[in-house]
Amino acid sequence: MTGKINYIIKWIKMLFGKSVFHMKQTAGLYYNIQNIKGYYSDLRHKVTVNTLINDKGIPFNITNRGEKIFFPITIFQYGLGAYDLYLETNKNLYLDKFYNIVFWALNTQESNGAWDAFSWRNSKGKYSSMAQGEGASLLIRAYLESGNIQYYDAAKKAIDFMLIPIKKGGTTLYYPDGGLTFEESIEHKTVLNGAIFSIWGLYDFCSISKEEKYSKILEKSIETLSNKLSEYDLKYWSLYDLSGNIASPFYHDLHIEQLKVLYEMFRREEFKKYKDKWIKYKKSLLKSKKAFIKKSIQKLKTINDEINLVR
Repeated sequence: MTGKINYIIKWIKMLFGKSVFHMKQTAGLYYNIQNIKGYYSDLRHKVTVNTLINDKGIPFNITNRGEKIFFPITIFQYGLGAYDLYLETNKNLYLDKFYNIVFWALNTQESNGAWDAFSWRNSKGKYSSMAQGEGASLLIRAYLESGNIQYYDAAKKAIDFMLIPIKKGGTTLYYPDGGLTFEESIEHKTVLNGAIFSIWGLYDFCSISKEEKYSKILEKSIETLSNKLSEYDLKYWSLYDLSGNIASPFYHDLHIEQLKVLYEMFRREEFKKYKDKWIKYKKSLLKSKKAFIKKSIQKLKTINDEINLVR
């Protein structure tokens, strides 16, 4: 029962933008699509707003069962936010925070290049393409900032693992027609925001790698995403994933911001088309209320005592 109550509290906080997980997250302020600079999503609030930090400066989360866990996605986003704050302020305080996360990434990366993202919730699969992609983005910025080849090698290992098929233990879903998508979690079929964060990790690696095979995979992932965006469109709102979960207001906004950046990167008309459509849905009181009600009902139906992050 305590787990359910904590989950409901988290959901209410999320709806009103009071959760550190769900504060408004626009496109990054300091990214450059010609040269890797800041990150593509504004994660500065991950550093400045009420994030739980241990005595070694590493963010941690609390589950609805009161367990303390170190979640790679939370940690990598903190590091990427710290790097943007360094670019913004030129303060070594933020650069030190960034490198502290980089060292954590190196020390916790498994020999196969992966980070364990989901063992804490007894998941069917412990790996996440989103963790792999964001970890690679973090390490690539550390490599460009310092010139330390160790960071490049670790980023390559992260991407190489991400590209392993799910059926072989990796995080990429390959389709019979040659298409592919990146899976944030195998418990949710192709989470849209997670797939895009994963693509950004591959995009960053392609920006500094001379190996053509990675560029071809990136092109195929963009083509697949372009073709599948219609499957996320409910005609009044966007889906969180292809399992049928409706996006919360936070994730609907995030989808819009992500598509804005993707259009700048790749100039695919589908990205602009759905960005514009989803902005119109958001501006429509009728459609936004319909989505809110349906999402709330969906959440109430799925509340149980599974392990979830609450802080």
